[in-house]
Amino acid sequence: MESPRSPPGSVRRHGRNISQPLVRRSTRGPLDAPDNPLDQPTASPIAELASPTTSSEEDRPPASTQASALSQKPKPNIDMRFLQDPANYHSLPTEDIAPPFLSSDQQPPPDTPLAELLNRGHFRRAAETAVTDLLQCQSDDPEQILQLLYTRLACLVLISRQDLAAQEAAPLTDMLARSPPSATDLVALIPWELRLVLVRLQSVATTDGGRRGIMALYALAGEARARQRQAHASGNKPEQDVWAERLRDLGLRVADALVEMGELETANRHLDGLSDVDADQVVYRKAMLRLRVGDVAGAQGFVDKLDHDSRKATLEVLLKIADGKDAVASWQSLLEEHPDDALLANNLAVSMLYAGRITDARDLLQSTLNRSAAFTSILFNISTIYELCSERAVDHKMELTQTIAEKVPTAASGGWERAGFDFKL
Repeated sequence: MESPRSPPGSVRRHGRNISQPLVRRSTRGPLDAPDNPLDQPTASPIAELASPTTSSEEDRPPASTQASALSQKPKPNIDMRFLQDPANYHSLPTEDIAPPFLSSDQQPPPDTPLAELLNRGHFRRAAETAVTDLLQCQSDDPEQILQLLYTRLACLVLISRQDLAAQEAAPLTDMLARSPPSATDLVALIPWELRLVLVRLQSVATTDGGRRGIMALYALAGEARARQRQAHASGNKPEQDVWAERLRDLGLRVADALVEMGELETANRHLDGLSDVDADQVVYRKAMLRLRVGDVAGAQGFVDKLDHDSRKATLEVLLKIADGKDAVASWQSLLEEHPDDALLANNLAVSMLYAGRITDARDLLQSTLNRSAAFTSILFNISTIYELCSERAVDHKMELTQTIAEKVPTAASGGWERAGFDFKL
């Protein structure tokens, strides 16, 4: 069994391009955004899993609405037993989970329904339940089996087990790569969200620097464009809108994948070509790219074009930091306007730390964690502060772990159950 953070080098490579990324959970540095998929510009895997009627912050059509808008075709009779082999799926180790979470009274009972596990952020338990339900499905019910497979893979990604998810996706990707007669009918039944996950996992399973993932995204975009044209020709406006939204989403995903590859200038040129994407989305990404390459003046030019007040204000403070200026007062001003914003509090604490106000930073993070859901970067930052200001850092971290484990579970900020490395243990 691979370790939770082991490189996925042993994962098999596959030849079929099918889909794209979910948000990775990783240890982040100061001023990074929380690892909450709800904060991403594309549809959240948590939202899609837990509530079929939840939409993203850009008011993207819900998954259920999109599905109902697409043309209904007779369901082909496909034998799905190849996905119901128990040997395909791994038991999930608990060695990396902080012990207070395993012994917490907030752990759900064994018979908790899958939907409730997802809504409360118990993603490890949801991954286990999804496999149990999948193995008990009728083999002639491909839609249910594929939806449960999506739930399983998405939950594995959310608990930082992309390595296992890539291996468990292999039977499906291998079958599609062989292109048997039933493959075309099966692709038509695969949920769009699952196809995106498969592309992401395909990228995890290869060592080509992400190039295959980019090709897979362009292949999906070609399909989306063709389906959009078909819907337009048939006068099906709801279906046309679904594919148009998916095409815009894929454009942003390509930009994100290019950034992940380190191709920042290529990502910038790609964003120039996204004429049908929300202008604020493109400008915001361009500003972040300019900041990342150290072009403060260029970033300022894009920030000035932003209409989104909250994003604009945050970027203006980041520009101050990039110029080496004290940003404490600016973060405090923003936090007074949005007192419940845990990310602003986290950024203010980091700026206080840089300014030498380590006690103030510690107190701010502790009070924020008492009233808000925890996310990776705030846990990392407060754990770092404990290490800097106390010889009893391990004791303080264990007390923090116990406090977080006693909080009411929620699906926000990456789920409830946390690994020991989130607390630098």
